[in-house]
Amino acid sequence: MDFLVEYFPMIFKGFILTVQVTLFGVIIGLVLGILLAIGDLYGGKIPSTIIKFYVEFFRGSPLIVQLFIFYYSVPDTLNILIDRFTVGFIVFALNSAAYQKGYIKGAMESVYEDQMTAALSLGLSKAQAIRYVVLPQALRIVIPPWSNEFCSLTKSTAALLLIGVPELTSAGKTIASWTYRVLETYTFIALIYLLWISVMMKILDILYNKVKIPGVEITA
Repeated sequence: MDFLVEYFPMIFKGFILTVQVTLFGVIIGLVLGILLAIGDLYGGKIPSTIIKFYVEFFRGSPLIVQLFIFYYSVPDTLNILIDRFTVGFIVFALNSAAYQKGYIKGAMESVYEDQMTAALSLGLSKAQAIRYVVLPQALRIVIPPWSNEFCSLTKSTAALLLIGVPELTSAGKTIASWTYRVLETYTFIALIYLLWISVMMKILDILYNKVKIPGVEITA
């Protein structure tokens, strides 16, 4: 694999972009997922119905289709220009939010009834109880499925090559086409994904073990 040394700057640049898209998608998806979960649980029938349609679209359609819609159809329909990088970041955040909404909702429901009753009995309003009692516990419980979302989203960034975003897999594809060293190139790319994901999973496992609530897990 000595030939890869020459192309390492390209590989490293693609890796950094993969990390950026993943972290952006997971973090913004977490924020949106919290809002969606709260809206679904407490927003009433109309907001809940809208949220369900949103979640079903992003969870029920292929990520590639979502990228194509936001890169080709939406700009044409709205008569605006959106660069491929912006599309990638937006789609991954919206896609992740749809999945994280389900994780967070399940976590909130697992602590909701008893904790809400106790909080209300202490004089907190419902909004205060959600903010200060239910949500902090739910975010600790949701770390394991959140870790799975991180892993899945990292690997899904490979789909960005189809709209010309030079992420890690795209860099590997370019190098393989230039050098005809397909097996060596993609093996190296796969090892980078494996190492990155393994390190992050270990970090998140350590975090969960430090903050987990004994005896409380997601039941929905």
